[in-house]
Amino acid sequence: MKILYLNYEWDLKKSAGADTHIHELTRELQSLGHSVIIQNRHRDSSGSGKAGAAATLWRALRGRLSRYLHEGAALGRALWGIPSETLLMGKEKPDVGLTRWSLHQFSSLVAARLSGVPLVFEADAPAALEYRRYRDQYRLLPRLAEWIEARTLSGADGVFVVSQQLKTHFVGRGVPEEKISVVPNGADITRFRPEVADPAVRARFGAEQVLAGFVGSFARFHGIAVLQAALPRVLAERPQLVFLLVGTGELVGELEAYCRSLGFADRVVFTGHVPRDRVPGLVATMDILLAPYSAEEFFYLSPIKLFEYMAAGRAVLAARVGQIPEIITDGETGLLYDPSVPGSFEKELLRLVDAPALREALGTRARQTIEKQFTWRAHAEGVVEVLERARRKRFLNHPRDGKVRS
Repeated sequence: MKILYLNYEWDLKKSAGADTHIHELTRELQSLGHSVIIQNRHRDSSGSGKAGAAATLWRALRGRLSRYLHEGAALGRALWGIPSETLLMGKEKPDVGLTRWSLHQFSSLVAARLSGVPLVFEADAPAALEYRRYRDQYRLLPRLAEWIEARTLSGADGVFVVSQQLKTHFVGRGVPEEKISVVPNGADITRFRPEVADPAVRARFGAEQVLAGFVGSFARFHGIAVLQAALPRVLAERPQLVFLLVGTGELVGELEAYCRSLGFADRVVFTGHVPRDRVPGLVATMDILLAPYSAEEFFYLSPIKLFEYMAAGRAVLAARVGQIPEIITDGETGLLYDPSVPGSFEKELLRLVDAPALREALGTRARQTIEKQFTWRAHAEGVVEVLERARRKRFLNHPRDGKVRS
């Protein structure tokens, strides 16, 4: 199959999960024998890269007005994208189009219909809800984003999501259930494995210390508040415990300042952004890996970090929310805490600190689970099924659009 893969994330460098997903899915699709043409069509968020007083003024003005103009810009981007995507599809003549869903991303659907190309959306998040819940710095019109999202996904030839919770959400919004497939995320088991632990990092902390870690973006929906609340108690109760926090994001400065104010700067180490190739070594070096999500009625994520943690063969402590209990069996392949119960996270973390044999057993079984069920190859095979089904459906319903090629 020839696949045209369109990505409209505005800045992949600030979206590690999206970057990993695109990279790994593309690599595995190609290894399965498919041709993948990636078009990263995100807008430069740096102020056009220009220097000087004019650029500074433009960035300041845009910062003040973006709250009100952001949705209009997204709509304009989609309208502007229709002719360019139509031309692109006509030039490349793909067997199927694949687009990552983002706010108001209807241009791909219109272009695909104009070009006679079957189209699948990769919907890793409900963009409308995510904006209203987590990106309240932008003001959206009432109900418009939800209406466009439901109509666009309903009009596609197929949609795949990363969790059953997300499928349930879209079905509740009116997207036909038969159009949505659940394809969980995965891990690269050749990169994330116990053997790649970084000895220099381990030597820095000392063999007698228990190293707990977090990897990812320091965003509100990644449970940073849970981690911050737990730090004073667990550090005070277990002097052998240290933290290594890998990544960057909106809350990292606040958390770092908080740790300094408590006098724990030497026991909570922040790495900042690290190159992609260093992450597996850091993950495998840690004794305990944390996915500290908060209690939420609708938790739709399929955290890539969770699969990579488990592939590294280390003990994982994660929240009992959303898809996570479907991936981790409590007490067998990791430990789960109840985010609705105060102190649950701290209790389970201290349990892991005190039990090296338990940590080793959990890590071994976690690795085995990923090897059997949750690799990027398995994810890509699931995506191929969705793409093939969409292609057959479009051909059967619209045979004049073109022939089905293998």
